Amino acid sequence: GHGLSSVTSSQRVASPLMAATLSAPETEETETPNSMRPPIDYVWEDVSAQLVDAFGYSQAEVDKYAEDVDSDKEALMKIYKALQLARGFENACNQQYMQGKIRGFMHLDNGQESIPAFVDYAIKNGDKKYSYYREHTHAIASGVDPGEIMAELFMKETGSCKGAGGSMHIFDKPTYFQGGWALVSEQLPYAAGAAKSILLDRKLALSDDENFEKQDVAPPADDDRISIVFVGEGGAQNGRTAELLNSAAKDNLPLLLIVIDNGRAINTFTGDVATNGKVYEQGKHYGVPGLMVDGQDAADVAKGGKAVVDYIRSGKGPAILQVHTYRFNGHSPADPEHERGRKDEKAWARVDQDPIKKFEDKYTA
Repeated sequence: GHGLSSVTSSQRVASPLMAATLSAPETEETETPNSMRPPIDYVWEDVSAQLVDAFGYSQAEVDKYAEDVDSDKEALMKIYKALQLARGFENACNQQYMQGKIRGFMHLDNGQESIPAFVDYAIKNGDKKYSYYREHTHAIASGVDPGEIMAELFMKETGSCKGAGGSMHIFDKPTYFQGGWALVSEQLPYAAGAAKSILLDRKLALSDDENFEKQDVAPPADDDRISIVFVGEGGAQNGRTAELLNSAAKDNLPLLLIVIDNGRAINTFTGDVATNGKVYEQGKHYGVPGLMVDGQDAADVAKGGKAVVDYIRSGKGPAILQVHTYRFNGHSPADPEHERGRKDEKAWARVDQDPIKKFEDKYTA
């Protein structure tokens, strides 16, 4: 692999137009910014080194996380099925949208399937989940019925919000999937509140009854629920991220911040607006550890992600998981190709950065 030094997904491109100057820049010396994102090409050793250094795991413990996936056919099949279900569902959504059967805003997750595969592998039903507007696959991986999600997109009463929410607002009480949130980073403080509520349940001896109402019954002694919140690397530049990390660290909240780093903040190349794209290191100021993984390798995302989740479940506090990935489609079917330099990158990524192809090559070749 290229190693940790290769994390260049959001490096700022210096421009003479950004400098305060009395004279016009000499255009012949100005280089055209390259908006193509290089792959990070991590191998498992790049991930395991971070788990040892940032999370305090021993090498033997890290090796066990790898063995639990690589030596377990059932675990591998679970990951592979989640990858295929996510891809197939989004392809079906795209087809129905193009036929006019799905209307309104819709954002597809093709190319980013390693994230729902990780959720399916490591996240439990009782964990509280807060996603953003590209959330179909997150809901499916959380256990929400795919038919119910598709019905919601079709504006059917049998949908998760009786057809009133649509693509960006999937909500499901039984799986504690607390919706997609349409406004960028809006979900972050709510996820922190949900993590706080888990601690309050334990403190006040409260739990949910069969109707998801609070009752005076203490959670089980082994209650290890966490709150999970999804955000893009563009949205992570929002000030709510700092507030989230501060409050989570201060109260030692059981909170996982998943940063889906596809290099584009809607249509903007993130490197043009972010001074530092290493969001997983942003928690250092608050004592919150972070891990960067390569979204092309779904197995490594599951291994590393599970280690991060277990760190949080053990009561050690919040953590960040940043997944370097590529979005194969435009921001939405209604806005497919308006991103500077994206056509070439998307064509390349579909061939060279497909997590499903990588998984098949790695485990079935």
